[in-house]
Amino acid sequence: MKMIALNLKRTACCVLWALMGTMALAQPAAPSVQPEVYKPLMAAQEALKNNQAQQAMSLAKEALAVSKITPAEQVLAQRTLAVAALAAKDFDQAITSLEMLVTQPGLTAEQQRPFLESLMNACQQKKDHAGVAKWARQYLAGGGSNPSVRPVLIQTLSVMNAHADVITEMLNKIQLDEKAGQKTPENELRILAVSYRQQKDMVGYEATLLRLLETYPSKAYWAEAISRQVSRPEANPRFELDLFRLLEDTDNLEDANEYIGMAELALKAGLPADAYRVLDKGFKNGVLGQGREAAAHQKLRQQAEAKMAEDEKLLGAMEKSAKDSNAWVGLGDVWLSKQQWNQAAARYTQAWSAGAVRREAELALHHAMALIKSGQAAQGRQMLEKIKSDKTAMEVANLMRIYSVVP
Repeated sequence: MKMIALNLKRTACCVLWALMGTMALAQPAAPSVQPEVYKPLMAAQEALKNNQAQQAMSLAKEALAVSKITPAEQVLAQRTLAVAALAAKDFDQAITSLEMLVTQPGLTAEQQRPFLESLMNACQQKKDHAGVAKWARQYLAGGGSNPSVRPVLIQTLSVMNAHADVITEMLNKIQLDEKAGQKTPENELRILAVSYRQQKDMVGYEATLLRLLETYPSKAYWAEAISRQVSRPEANPRFELDLFRLLEDTDNLEDANEYIGMAELALKAGLPADAYRVLDKGFKNGVLGQGREAAAHQKLRQQAEAKMAEDEKLLGAMEKSAKDSNAWVGLGDVWLSKQQWNQAAARYTQAWSAGAVRREAELALHHAMALIKSGQAAQGRQMLEKIKSDKTAMEVANLMRIYSVVP
């Protein structure tokens, strides 16, 4: 995982700015700063201007070594030493000085922020993950607004395997992003998914997967989301063909077993048009018709083609004789399998009007699919909202809803 880095140049400059503000008070006429402290600090400041960080560190330490140095002078010297140590990449010394500065009495949260940012940077450089997390939390609790701090905290907690804390911080960040009208970055959502998995919280994992799918749709996210539905032991098998259709629509039919599996389900459901289409696609893609199973693949395609031709001859009579809802549903399914979306939608509308429907969730899902595919996505999503009774249907409907809105 590539860690996000805080802007070291920016934060070092913040400390230097704070130092300069204090040094401006430390003129020779100021009785509160002893000459033996003031002189090496001024020399250290000049050394910093000339990119002589090591010399600046030595001069700041010289000021700190004054026997009667006052607490106020110690703060001033530690500020100088912190800036010099950051410039010299002496992060151990920088952390020591900055920790003293950030914990000094009387600082407001606003005054602490540049020191906290520099502390986080120094701890990052040392790979002191606990230190990064500690100071990032204090920074955020104090109202700090540097947008890179929270992502750094989340990534650091992930590296520390503090997955429960990652989840807490990420859920908070998602809320903040939504409030600001911003998309949570994909890499952060992936970190959240990993933490849910590590916590064996599969409900949270799947919710995050769906959020990734909605926000950053990809072939890989579709493949995982659909396959998780297919593999559920409690899944209603009546919706397996619909999941295969989604695999096809998202270009995720890949191996011969998937092509054959979808075709066999379609034939079993009495929908040879689906079977022939997917088998023909498998041959054209070079997935079927190869190796020892080539003859079996060809035979299955011929069976699907023959059954499709047989059904085509009966279709007209079926249309004329359709009267009850189940007959109209059957006709809608035939047109759906032929990917004649407007024809399918019209038959499903007839089914709703004809009276009681035997499998309402199934009808609503297929009607929604026809509407979405025919360019009536808003009406399709309204139809999906009718699905309440079957858990598998509801989960497939949610995938269809996402499919209807993602690019």
